[in-house]
Amino acid sequence: MPNYYSISFASILVAAFAVPAFAQEGQPAADGQAVADRQGVISYTPADFAAARPNTALEMIQRLPGFTFEGNDQVRGFAGAAGNVLIDGQRPTIKTDSLGDTLGRIPIDQVERIEVIRGSVPGIDMQGQTVVANVVRKTVDTFQQVFGVRSFLFAETGKTIPGVNYSATRRIGEDQFEFGFSRGVSMDDSVGSGWRTTVDPVTGGLDLYENSITEGDGFSHALRGSYKGPQLGGTLSVNGLISHDEFKNEQRFRSGLTDEQYVSRSANQRGEVGVNYITRLSPELEWETLGLLKLSVGTLDATGFAQDPTGVDPDASQLFQIEAEAGERIGRSILRYSMSPELSFEGGGEIAYNYRDQQVALALNGAPQTLDASDVLVEELRGELFGQMSWRPSKQWSLEAGLRVEQSTIEQSGQIDKERSFTYSKPRLLASWSPTEDDQLRLRIEREVGQLDFQDFASEVDLNTGLQDTGNSDLEPNKSWVYEAAYEKRFWEGAAAVLTLRHEDISDVVDVFPRRVQVDTDNDGTPDTEVFVSGPGNIGNGTNDVVSFNLTLPLNKIGIKGAELKIESLWENSEVTDPLTGEKRRISGQRPEDINFSYRHDLPEYNLTVGLGWFQGWRESYYQGASVESLRLRDFFSSFIEWKPDPDFTLRAELNNFDPYSFNIERRVYTGPRDTDPLDFIETERRNSQVLGLLSARWTFN
Repeated sequence: MPNYYSISFASILVAAFAVPAFAQEGQPAADGQAVADRQGVISYTPADFAAARPNTALEMIQRLPGFTFEGNDQVRGFAGAAGNVLIDGQRPTIKTDSLGDTLGRIPIDQVERIEVIRGSVPGIDMQGQTVVANVVRKTVDTFQQVFGVRSFLFAETGKTIPGVNYSATRRIGEDQFEFGFSRGVSMDDSVGSGWRTTVDPVTGGLDLYENSITEGDGFSHALRGSYKGPQLGGTLSVNGLISHDEFKNEQRFRSGLTDEQYVSRSANQRGEVGVNYITRLSPELEWETLGLLKLSVGTLDATGFAQDPTGVDPDASQLFQIEAEAGERIGRSILRYSMSPELSFEGGGEIAYNYRDQQVALALNGAPQTLDASDVLVEELRGELFGQMSWRPSKQWSLEAGLRVEQSTIEQSGQIDKERSFTYSKPRLLASWSPTEDDQLRLRIEREVGQLDFQDFASEVDLNTGLQDTGNSDLEPNKSWVYEAAYEKRFWEGAAAVLTLRHEDISDVVDVFPRRVQVDTDNDGTPDTEVFVSGPGNIGNGTNDVVSFNLTLPLNKIGIKGAELKIESLWENSEVTDPLTGEKRRISGQRPEDINFSYRHDLPEYNLTVGLGWFQGWRESYYQGASVESLRLRDFFSSFIEWKPDPDFTLRAELNNFDPYSFNIERRVYTGPRDTDPLDFIETERRNSQVLGLLSARWTFN
């Protein structure tokens, strides 16, 4: 069950300060100079980052001027899950393991260079991106082991959450082996003490004041391995991963009149195997084929318990459970033809089978309740054909044109039996113009098609708020025409600014869709009462406008040697018609802005790097049938100091949220449909977060 109140510490950490510090713009490596001149590729070597001495390929990626790292998306299929970083010219054949984690396990000693590819480049798979980075590893024989430990510390409660990881890489000739295991940690970093109030909207009087406490954390264990090397006349890559994770979230609200406790426990087991084979059929023709198998099993147990301290009302209990199994099988084949260094073609196909088998159950005071769509099996068979042309007529111009045609059949069984088929064409056109070596204009027109979340086909209940989302077997994916322009300017030594404007025309927007359904209140097998419920649905057409501005600014020019300021900002403004009120509003869950400032200072004479970060926060709203829920977080501050006395050892200390933010949740609840019924009460929850520390150490053994 999605937890809208959970804030990813890792995402805030990366967004707030883990991105920058580039002291001097890199020059193309000797063997990459010809490529850069011919194809517009900018190369950076580890020597370009010598002052900061990064440990991994990920740290190099995060320091690239004008480049914003995007990890792989957790979507069905292989093509749509791509991030914007390649490894040795291709992406890892694995989806469960994040791209960031994969890059974080490549030691800097194994990196030959990183190529930043802007616009379209013949012969390079851009993964549907306008800018990608390619990590090129060394080909020398190596054996390297990395061991790391870390522990989070919450200042208010004193709780610690330790983690550990180990990885080993071995290269013998062209054969490369990797192995690793880890105990990771996850947390809701908005946990802490606070309060919740209930206010009468008519009189403005306080009906109830409750003290609250929130805690949420978990762990994951993972074992992974991979092989890449020459086999059967080509290059064979094999990746495998198995993992287990658990997470527990607890909330308690207390007053002289109430005592409520909510506990949610989830557990998941995952396994995945991916195989990739690339061979040259001729000097101009390359064939790539891959297969992937993924399986996951998970459970969720959510309990709610309400006790009346006065002893007047009886105790009340709630139990909501989910058991689910999901799987994916993918086969993909691609032919790439290089007619010349300036012109290339590729085409191929992908077929995928996905399924999710889910059962949900709700009990109130021990009595089972009837839920719509409580036993659902959703299966999808999807095929895609695609073709693409990349042409670079001159050093200043590049053009990429492609077309994908997708056909899918979704079959639902269980309480509801239904089968539907969809066919979509997805054209794409990208043009880039580089009037100088420091300037580039990129234009993109593309039709994008979203993916349906199979969880939306089954019912879901939030015990804390009492909201019930009913499954919707009539969902269609949203479709968008995207028009984008990006201008990149490089200046000084290592400075870069990128301004991006994007407009999206969206049809069949997926949002909360309120509706009336028949339910069986007396459990006799016959629906007898009409109730008003909300759930996912298509609410019509809409638009979305996006402005993003990213700046990497070394401060050498103003006399602060080794320092860098980085700004990443994004503003979004969507518009849809509310299906109840008919008024214009944002799409549910959209955050209007995302702004990060970070400052990093390399002090090589002391073997130190220090940094400060500020994350502006976020706000979002969800428009349910009988309520509107608004969430807001402001001002997350971060800081770190990193000491590297030698290349094989790193000690890092972080102090985050040192000016604790407040996380606010407001629910405006109506007596019925919010377009016709009056406001019943306003509930406001505030969580006062804790100061959060982190200590980590990393050892490299060669």
